[in-house]
Amino acid sequence: MHSKPLAVRLIQQDLKHSQLTEHLRQMGLDDGGLYALDLMTIVAELMEVPPKKMENFVEIYGSCLDKATEYPITYLGEHLLPVAECCYKKLSQCLECC
Repeated sequence: MHSKPLAVRLIQQDLKHSQLTEHLRQMGLDDGGLYALDLMTIVAELMEVPPKKMENFVEIYGSCLDKATEYPITYLGEHLLPVAECCYKKLSQCLECC
């Protein structure tokens, strides 16, 4: 069921959501995780991540989410597409090794 374009789009949307929730947190509107979408789980399922590689997968995905705040917030999140593609590449490499 692995579809690279779909996985990249989901990652891009998660990056955009991360931007928005981080900016709200900085304004004092911390949701405590209440508004988390958990798209990482969907991407992991789509990429068929085996349980033994999940920890590394989560670490890479999380580092990509952290980078999202370095980019401008736009309506379509177009600045985040290259970040999502890079994230997908790193995640794929993670799955290929050991």
